[in-house]
Amino acid sequence: MSDSISYKRSPAIHCWIKHIIEGIYDENKKIFHTIFGRVKRIRIIATIINKKEKLTELKEDNFEEEVDINSNIGLDFDLDDGTGLIKGLIRNINPEKYKRFNLGDVVDIIGRVSKWQDFVSLWIEIIKKVEHPNFILLRNAEIIKKIKLGEIQDTPTKILDFKEFSNELDIDNLFEESQNNKEIETKKEQVYLIIKKYSVEGNGVDFEKIKNETKITDIELRTYLNDLILESRIYESDDNIYESF
Repeated sequence: MSDSISYKRSPAIHCWIKHIIEGIYDENKKIFHTIFGRVKRIRIIATIINKKEKLTELKEDNFEEEVDINSNIGLDFDLDDGTGLIKGLIRNINPEKYKRFNLGDVVDIIGRVSKWQDFVSLWIEIIKKVEHPNFILLRNAEIIKKIKLGEIQDTPTKILDFKEFSNELDIDNLFEESQNNKEIETKKEQVYLIIKKYSVEGNGVDFEKIKNETKITDIELRTYLNDLILESRIYESDDNIYESF
């Protein structure tokens, strides 16, 4: 994508597939109303249960990570996370780059969700294999924690028009949610800066040292580290040793 083109992406909400399937879709705004609020982009962990290559129309408006606008080849993935099924779509790609993804692989995916008639789809932006089983447990624990702490909303039974939505808008709740997101990003940036400091020194830093310096719990820290790895800002150079690029 050209550097001259910029747009603000919605945050990728960590959820299960069922939360999207059970949500209410707003065709006009291209969003799902879910228990986690208004959702355009999600991040899920799922198993590939089917993979199919197909020819598609050439388009230049895709958001995938590695788009080739000269290719009319696409991939369809059937994805299962144990709570539901969803079809993951990638368009205009070189299929050779995706040969490593096969049936039975567990993958971590970021993408935007949409719905046409009764068909819910996930347009894949980033897809990476999950190498450590504990990562699945951590992600599920994070979602369960949000639900148990009541950080959820009632899914609307209908799509509100602007006037109705304005009357029911909870400004205090929106502000609180924004503050929580800001705190999470601040902590994640703190973790990144520590790793960057030790990387400059040429060593990297182990998990325990990061935890001691940040005073962040194991589960939180694992989540931030995996996010930073997926964002290609850091990598695990050895078991529990992290360095920045």
